[in-house]
Amino acid sequence: MMIRNLSPLCIICCFIFNATAQNIAKTDSTLKFDQRFTKCERKWVVLPKKDTDKSYLFGFIYIDSQAGFTFDLAGNFSVGENNHYVPDTSMVANTRIISRIDRNWRKVALLPPAHFEELHIKLQLDRIKSYYNYTDTVQHNFRWGFIYNDLDQCDTALVYLNKAYVAKPHYPGLEFELIFAYNALARYNDALNVINTALQNDPKNVLYYRELGYAYLQKKDYDKSITAYKQGIDMCTDKQNDAKSEMAINMANAYKSAGNLDEYKNWGNKAKGWATPGSSLYKFIVGQGF
Repeated sequence: MMIRNLSPLCIICCFIFNATAQNIAKTDSTLKFDQRFTKCERKWVVLPKKDTDKSYLFGFIYIDSQAGFTFDLAGNFSVGENNHYVPDTSMVANTRIISRIDRNWRKVALLPPAHFEELHIKLQLDRIKSYYNYTDTVQHNFRWGFIYNDLDQCDTALVYLNKAYVAKPHYPGLEFELIFAYNALARYNDALNVINTALQNDPKNVLYYRELGYAYLQKKDYDKSITAYKQGIDMCTDKQNDAKSEMAINMANAYKSAGNLDEYKNWGNKAKGWATPGSSLYKFIVGQGF
């Protein structure tokens, strides 16, 4: 079990639009609302609407290095004759709504370039250029990799993380993100290679032992998994009980898979004792019968 923190939804600015500009609600059947926002960075998208809604909302998706994935709402349009997009001109000038995108955000459709001119937009949104005028490519690639990892888009995260790793392998936090991505993608040998190098540089990093134990557990090398988890638990401070709990329940399962039910029960109970009551980890452990 691997756990990452979730990010809250953050809404800023305000926006006024008229969604009843047209008398007849029409839809564009060519729009396919099958895109997760993580696949739409720096792209124009259309939000789904009800059949009775008069218009579609559309906007631009980009990454803010601090806030993460962000949606810049450009306005709304209705569908006219011959599938022509008619922008709503009642929108108050110089108003904007910018929202931080939640990980469970609805799926969207890519806005067809054939309609850009009708909506008076260009391929890229000019006002977000500053978000991509970075000078430190290592920091940029690390941050983008972190953001994609946090949204479980680990394959895309690796594109950025590997670029940073080649340039500066021991950049703070980079090796953990790379290891996490490899483990999440079941590329356990790649994870182990990075962990071994990372431990040479930072031998007391508890998170490395957590990922080391996980990689060996998935490879069914239970003895090495148990050894790694015990090392990690021994290094934990009193403020790292959740990390101890996660390693303990995974180690319990390693013992169970190895046929040692006494140690399975022993470490399962320890895991429950270290977990924060009511947390998702605690509920997971209770769900296993402890």
